[in-house]
Amino acid sequence: MLTEGVWAEVKVGNEHLRLFSEDNAQGVQASVYNVNKKSWIAPSEPVEDIEQGKERAAQHAKAYLKHVANSELPPLKWEKSRSR
Repeated sequence: MLTEGVWAEVKVGNEHLRLFSEDNAQGVQASVYNVNKKSWIAPSEPVEDIEQGKERAAQHAKAYLKHVANSELPPLKWEKSRSR
């Protein structure tokens, strides 16, 4: 169950990613999801806190976009995640 967290959406060219930094039952984790391919670029990885999770997710997304699209990561707008 989600305790707290944030997410950001990135659309660059044909790439569509969702970045997450969340505190849930497994602890605080960062991840990056490829919406188009319906697969994880960076599956959940443990981090110290939400801020570090935002940084790790952004690093993964930046490296991915540079590699597959030769593009830079645009500025991120982080939104609060909702628990369900």
